[in-house]
Amino acid sequence: MFVEAEDLRAAEAHIERLEEELLRLKDVKRELQTLREQHRRLQHTAEGRVARLLAKPWRWFVRSSKVAFKQPTEYECWLERHRVSPEQVRSLRERAREFFYRPLISILTPTFNPDATLISAAVDSLVAQSYENWELILVDDGSDETKVALPEFAARDSRIKVMMERQHRGISATLNAGLKYARGEWIGLLDHDDLLEPDALFRVAELLQEDQGVDIIYSDEDKIVDGRFAAPMLKPDWSPEYLSAYDYLGHFVVIRREFASSGFRSEFDGAQDYDLLLRASAKTQRIRHIPRVLYHWRRTTQSTAHNIRRKPGALEAGRRALEEHLARRGEVGRVTVDWKTHAYRVRREVGSTGVTIVIVGGDEADVERIRARTDFPELEIVLASGNKPQSNVAGDWLLFIDHNLEPVDANWVTAMAEQLRNRQVGAVGARILAVDGRIESMGLILGSNGLVQGAFAGFSRDDPGVNRQLQVVRNYSAVTASCLLTRRDVFDKTGGFDQNQSWPLCAGTDYCLRLRDAGFRTVSVPYAEVRRISGTETAKASCSGLAEKWPEIFKCDPCYNPNLSREPADFSLAK
Repeated sequence: MFVEAEDLRAAEAHIERLEEELLRLKDVKRELQTLREQHRRLQHTAEGRVARLLAKPWRWFVRSSKVAFKQPTEYECWLERHRVSPEQVRSLRERAREFFYRPLISILTPTFNPDATLISAAVDSLVAQSYENWELILVDDGSDETKVALPEFAARDSRIKVMMERQHRGISATLNAGLKYARGEWIGLLDHDDLLEPDALFRVAELLQEDQGVDIIYSDEDKIVDGRFAAPMLKPDWSPEYLSAYDYLGHFVVIRREFASSGFRSEFDGAQDYDLLLRASAKTQRIRHIPRVLYHWRRTTQSTAHNIRRKPGALEAGRRALEEHLARRGEVGRVTVDWKTHAYRVRREVGSTGVTIVIVGGDEADVERIRARTDFPELEIVLASGNKPQSNVAGDWLLFIDHNLEPVDANWVTAMAEQLRNRQVGAVGARILAVDGRIESMGLILGSNGLVQGAFAGFSRDDPGVNRQLQVVRNYSAVTASCLLTRRDVFDKTGGFDQNQSWPLCAGTDYCLRLRDAGFRTVSVPYAEVRRISGTETAKASCSGLAEKWPEIFKCDPCYNPNLSREPADFSLAK
């Protein structure tokens, strides 16, 4: 009941913000109507007629200049440097012909009243692939328009198969029809109005040369907005808790046939891909990421790429799919929608687990201050000796916190405990705010030479972060020890914090990486916020000894895309 009341308050607050925005837009609309009326009146005056006459040549010049001198964006320049050239495509095609493992990849493309130009471009992007062992299954879902002659595509290339369904049955039924017809060992999905990079299938096949045990492969992507490439989604490696926030795998995903054979479920139309991936991820963790932009998702008014609010049914279908995923795993909890981001929040039942808060470097006044700001049923608060808890603490879980941090909301412990209830998670970090209210750390990014930095340091707490990553639960390789929740048995078994590591960044990183070696994951929770009330804590540290112990993870942090900047760790494009 408490969680439901909290969700209701969040929804009411969101509605209140929307109503305020609606009122503001109404004011703007009235002002615009007034300006239009004034403009109309001015046009009928002598001064207005002269102004129009003088403006005509300049209007033409501005319009033509916009077309002729449209400068590429920073991202478009970056993409041009990183995508393959026509010469490289030819070279990759020759290399692909020498692969010892050349599986058939079946691409499923459902259509319904498709735009002729866009679907032709999508098909062309597949025909241009440097890896040639593919088939395209075009399945039309009973279109009521005949502007596109789909069978003509089959005449262009023998690898293209066309199926014309007589009735409109929905996207899952359409995909299942194509899946039944497909012959490939691997199944990929391509929307009829999107584009593949010419090396997309090559990169999949290339990965399979070195790792044939993988079951799901995904890549980075971007969007096509008004004919231009924009909004890149440069993803981390496999991050299960991040997938619980939304379908970050997105495009381009290729899945081993046996994990797609259960098919798509019509009751999850709008989130059918997400549902399939959740079901597959419950059976395999052999999921690999290709850190290259291989897919361009076209943003149209009909797509969720444009705005999820235009398809609320898709949001609800995804929520139900995720809730069913929890049930399959035997986890007691529910899934709510975070109204700030329209992402999902998993609310596991915490139960009667006892938590001991260990205050590092504090006194009794800090104990009382944190107790007054914390609402949790089974709670003990103690002072640490150094950064070690007393041996006789009662809690099954330990929550370490610096003495000069205080909770922003009384439910902070519950928000962290909801994630630690997942037995595969070993450490949970809070979102830490500096004295000025800006982000100190959301998680830690590991860099070369042992550099450890707080993710999104210096950002406003209300900033969504790149692809909403500042506002959703997300996997990190490590979190700072300044505010860290872990299981007591795991803490004792792994030796706790290394007293030789500097507090809190190196100590937290060392502990989380030892947990990782033991098979546990680390997550950061934006819904648990703590804020410094005094002093300053640096958002970066040099942990060179840890880089010597774990060289590979510091060379390429799996929770941070290699195409992103390491300095600063703000998820911007690397220079």
